Amino acid sequence: MGMTVKRIKDQRTPTVFVHKVADIRGGVSVKVSELGGDWLREGAVIGTPTNGICPVVKFAEVLAAVESTGKTIQVGKFHNFKVGDFIMATVGSLAYEITAIDTTTSKTVDTITVATTLGAIEKGAFIMEAAAKSTTTTSALKYTPLAVVGTGKPIDANSNINTDAWVLGVTKSNPLPTAIATVLKGIINY
Repeated sequence: MGMTVKRIKDQRTPTVFVHKVADIRGGVSVKVSELGGDWLREGAVIGTPTNGICPVVKFAEVLAAVESTGKTIQVGKFHNFKVGDFIMATVGSLAYEITAIDTTTSKTVDTITVATTLGAIEKGAFIMEAAAKSTTTTSALKYTPLAVVGTGKPIDANSNINTDAWVLGVTKSNPLPTAIATVLKGIINY
C-alpha cells in the first residue's frame, strides 16, 4: 500500500479574522472548478450554494490607477480570477472578459488584462466578477454574497474545498467592495 505526501510551500497568506461569532454549521463545500490560483484565502467571500456547493464571489483590490483607455489592471495576489472570467469595476457598469493574467513577474502583484477597457479605475478601488459581458450599464455580481471563509486552504483542482464559513464576525485588513460589504451585514471590517 502506497502513501502520498503533498508538499505545500508557505506563501504568507493573510490572516484577517479577529473575532468569529457565528458560522454555517458543519462548514461548506467550495466549488473549485471556477477558481484560478492555488490558494483560497482566509477572508474570501462565498456565495449562496447551488446543490450544496458554494461558489466564490471573486474580487480584487486595484493596486495602481488604471487610465480610461487602460486594459491592464494591477491587483493583489490571492484573488482567484482566471482567464475567461468577466470583470467589472462597479455594479451597473461595463464588464469584459479577462484575456490574460500575469502571476509570475511580481511576487506581490498580478496583472490582469481585459479584452476591452473598463474605464478609469482609481488605486484602492476594486474589480469584481460579473455575471456576463456588459457593453452598457447592466453588469451585476455573478453570485450573491453569503459568508466569509474562515480558514485559508490550498486549491486541489480534483476536489472541492471543505472549510468553515462565517456570517457574523470581525475582520481586520480585509477590504471588501461596497457592493459585497453591504450584503454581508454580519461582517465588520476595520
